[in-house]
Amino acid sequence: MSGLKAKSIRTVAFMMAATVLSKILGLLREMMLAAAYGAGNPTAEAFSAALSVPSAFFDILFSAAILGCFIPVYNSFRDNTEEADRFACIFLNATALFTGALALLGILFADLVIRVVAPGLSDPSLAVTIVRILFPMIIFTGMAYTLVGLMQSKGRFFLPALISSISNAGVIFYFLFLDRFFGIYGLAVAYGVSWLIQFLTLAIPLAHSGFRFRAILSLRDPHFVTALKMVPPIMVGSWLSPMTILLGKHFASFSDGVAVFNYANQTYIMITGILVYSICNYVFPTLSRLADSGDLSAFHTTVRTGTSTALFLIVPVTAAVAVLSGEGVSILYLRGEYTVQNAADTAYLLRLIALAMPAYGLIEIFSRVFYAKKQTRYPMFAAIGGVLMIGGVCAVCIRGIGLGIGAVAWAVAVGQWCAAAILIISAVCTMRALFTCEFLISLCKILVCGSVSFLVMKLCYRLIGNQPYTAGLMVNLGVCALVFSVGALCYLAFAWLLRAFPKGG
Repeated sequence: MSGLKAKSIRTVAFMMAATVLSKILGLLREMMLAAAYGAGNPTAEAFSAALSVPSAFFDILFSAAILGCFIPVYNSFRDNTEEADRFACIFLNATALFTGALALLGILFADLVIRVVAPGLSDPSLAVTIVRILFPMIIFTGMAYTLVGLMQSKGRFFLPALISSISNAGVIFYFLFLDRFFGIYGLAVAYGVSWLIQFLTLAIPLAHSGFRFRAILSLRDPHFVTALKMVPPIMVGSWLSPMTILLGKHFASFSDGVAVFNYANQTYIMITGILVYSICNYVFPTLSRLADSGDLSAFHTTVRTGTSTALFLIVPVTAAVAVLSGEGVSILYLRGEYTVQNAADTAYLLRLIALAMPAYGLIEIFSRVFYAKKQTRYPMFAAIGGVLMIGGVCAVCIRGIGLGIGAVAWAVAVGQWCAAAILIISAVCTMRALFTCEFLISLCKILVCGSVSFLVMKLCYRLIGNQPYTAGLMVNLGVCALVFSVGALCYLAFAWLLRAFPKGG
């Protein structure tokens, strides 16, 4: 990480610590959900199917478009803070208007949405009611995303990284004290309120720091029009993650596997998010400024540093998840209404999906690279390719051949790697100077170190011979700590021998 200055390192470290806290609380939230409602039963399947529908629709239409359009345009104002903040107000108000319209449509057509998303549910009426409760939360989600982009552009990274912790804590509070009184419907309300809390967590400090919220809605503002023109390709470019969720739940519903897929996919996203998001969120505003200034040398160095750092963190964790998924899932979820069979199925899916962890990191980084350069069509092509691959593999393997839910996880992994390959090929074609020999060799060294680490962990695990679903919490914790420690030490040792530690190069 020699390419990062001391201040940058501290900032990324703080962001990563905040992200780790958020993901830990998110995992705790999922653990409490699993213990309270289990998996495979009508209530769990209905809630799991409904929970991610509003957020998935928001992600399809708004999430990447908000940050991908807002940050480059906002940073193009340079030192004109007054005009930049005026644009931010216009963007914020427009986001509230558009998300409000989507929320209304979601409430009106909730029954149709559930029939499309999860046609195999045994109790679709419960899912429809929960979707209607949840849809208004996307208004607060959109406004919170805009404020995240605003704060990151102002060089304030820690609080945006912390807001998920606050909302997760709110849902955990509900499980601890209110779930016994209000049940599954109250839980849906708690998720919606949590996003309101996220918005307020950003809005109040911004107001105190001097940012003036103004009721301006000038849709013909030239800067807003510039951002709006970037929306279609960025919007399509963001489809991979939400469409993965929707397609996965669609095909999983035919085998009562919606909740199991949800737990496996959420665990995968949380683990990978801890390793990737802090780096990506920190470098994106920097990349936008460097691309706008035309400093290609610094731009390429930042990309190399971010890519090698992300992969350096992801690769050994991928190996660990592949080896220890049974222990990990048992530690997280095996209690209450969550059965041994539920845990075994979740671990199996997680092991398969985890194969896409490096691809996930590459997608997150190179999507931001292209957005910073305002070359939005390449992430769009990657997302379309990944979605078509996931849908095609699921359709053939599940509806055609009749394979089980494991095919959904395989499809997710294949689709992620397809999207990553499209982005890398596009980067090679458009930014050939980025891929120096030193950079490519350093990435190969990281993969070699990860492969050795995986073999060592696998050998260590076999020597122990643990049975994760009957071993108990403390034994599983001990096995995870021992196997991962051995693998991590081996990884670091080989990285030192091969000089594989991240650098911009």
